[in-house]
Amino acid sequence: MDEDERDPTGAPEAGRRAEAAGPAWLRRLLAFATAISVALFAGLFVTFVAQVFWRYVLREPLVWTLEVAGILFVAVSLFTAATQMPMREHVALDLLIDALPQRLGDWAKAASLLLFALVMLLSVPDTVRVLEWMYRERTITLKFNLGHLFVLMIAFVLIYAARAVWTALGLIRAGHRD
Repeated sequence: MDEDERDPTGAPEAGRRAEAAGPAWLRRLLAFATAISVALFAGLFVTFVAQVFWRYVLREPLVWTLEVAGILFVAVSLFTAATQMPMREHVALDLLIDALPQRLGDWAKAASLLLFALVMLLSVPDTVRVLEWMYRERTITLKFNLGHLFVLMIAFVLIYAARAVWTALGLIRAGHRD
């Protein structure tokens, strides 16, 4: 495969294979994560529609729906970005990597992904400190403990790091098969 065999997003073919391929357990885990994302988004949508209906049709605004919508929005954003968004859609130095030959570009991308995973893992202690602070905060109406919500931030960091390592290893293995 030569340098010109890249998709319109600039991701090398090996990068797409590294993310798309995987054992059956991983595909099932991704399908489960997709189902969770869909359920969270559906809950957000229903909450939003209920708020609009009660406020503008019944003229009786529901206060709790604002908090639930805010909580679900954070949950959908963090969880879905960590589990559903392809690594090639995240911020990357595509201009630099695309200028390199395919194999060297794959190695450069793998190195940058491993560095990214290291930085994410090094951020865990500070993320835990923020989480400890968030456990003292509650929403006004529902008295929901925001620490419970932001536990997703730890999952977000760990999932991103694991996905970066997984993708980097796929790129490195793909380079060895050429």
